Amino acid sequence: MRTTEIGTDYITIDEESINDKRLQKIPRVHLIKLAFERPTDSKVRKVLDLFPKTNRYVIDDNIKLYNNILKYTNKKYYVENSVYSSAITFFKKNNKVLVNFGNFSDVDKKYLLDISVFEDVLKNTEVIIIDQENYEKFKSVLEKWSGNVIINNGKRF
Repeated sequence: MRTTEIGTDYITIDEESINDKRLQKIPRVHLIKLAFERPTDSKVRKVLDLFPKTNRYVIDDNIKLYNNILKYTNKKYYVENSVYSSAITFFKKNNKVLVNFGNFSDVDKKYLLDISVFEDVLKNTEVIIIDQENYEKFKSVLEKWSGNVIINNGKRF
């Protein structure tokens, strides 16, 4: 398991933050969430130019547009489940996913955080966002997992 820190290893870029010099000074950003209100080819390419060492991106909407841009690069992207998305629909539609447990309904979250289901989710996932309490609960399982864990500690990301 690799733990990814929000704000340094994992940042969000949108129209407001695309020119943020503080973010551009981070030596190596592991994951960037592309969260443009109105994404365009030029905005995405600007992010790729500003962060040349970053090879992994996160998207949660405008999937077709981002796919059309990123498929011609050597960049990998994950689709993040949106707030209160259905777990079943989300997993059926996407194969490279970032599972944000905080975005699921309480019913889906309870089901997905059952130990046997949780272990199955990890088998098919490379990146998850989980709160501190559940991180502690599943720490022994996560330590054996080869994916990325982003601990949601309340920071904007």
